[in-house]
Amino acid sequence: QNVHNIVMVTQCVEKGRVKCDHYWPADQDPLYYGDLILQMVSESVLPEWTIREFKICSEEQLDAHRLIRHFHYTVWPDHGVPETTQSLIQFVRTVRDYINRSPGAGPTVV
Repeated sequence: QNVHNIVMVTQCVEKGRVKCDHYWPADQDPLYYGDLILQMVSESVLPEWTIREFKICSEEQLDAHRLIRHFHYTVWPDHGVPETTQSLIQFVRTVRDYINRSPGAGPTVV
C-alpha cells in the first residue's frame, strides 16, 4: 500500500537455515512476481548495511513505476544481539534520514 521503504535486519540464511527469501534482484536483471517486475536501480554496500533502490511496475503499466528503497542491516548476529548498539543506532538514523526526505511515501515495512 504505497510502500517506498523496506527495512531488513536478518540474513537470508543463518546457521545453515533459511530465514528469509532473497526476494530482491542480485543484479540489474529483473525478477518477475506474477505481473509485477522488480529491477535493481542501485546498490550501495557499506561495512554494516546495504542500501538498495528498486523499481517496481506492472507488466501492464511499464511507465507507471514506483521506486522502493531497501535498507538491509547485514551484521546482526545469528543468535543474540549485537555486542554494541552504536552500529544499529547509526543504521536507524540513516533509515530515518532517508524516510524524512521522502514525505508521503506511505508506511515503512520492517
